[in-house]
Amino acid sequence: MGENLSILVVDDYQPLVTSLAEVLNREGFEVKTANSAAEALEIVEDYPVDIMLTDIMMPDMNGVELYRETKKINPSLTAVLMTAYSAEGLIQEGVKEGITAVVDKPVDIKFLLALFGTITRIKPKVT
Repeated sequence: MGENLSILVVDDYQPLVTSLAEVLNREGFEVKTANSAAEALEIVEDYPVDIMLTDIMMPDMNGVELYRETKKINPSLTAVLMTAYSAEGLIQEGVKEGITAVVDKPVDIKFLLALFGTITRIKPKVT
């Protein structure tokens, strides 16, 4: 299913990052992981990333701010926010910035995979 797409999973909760990475790898995605926004920015600078799946609330930078910064490096990056909290203001801000979707935690893997399938059909692969 992954069609060699690269996904960056960003969350300050390591067990979630690890489990999402394992599932996405099994589905054929190339997965990079980061436990902070700063680490995510380094990865985006060094590797081509198609989709960023990021927590909305992190200690060093929120997911919307991270998306803004990553778009400066990779304008074609698609982003999906994950949240366990009610963060309506940030979600609205993210939608205005171009965030593709918001998923609730705990993450429904089947829904996430279907969402990624929709994203990859809409977004042409940039080579």
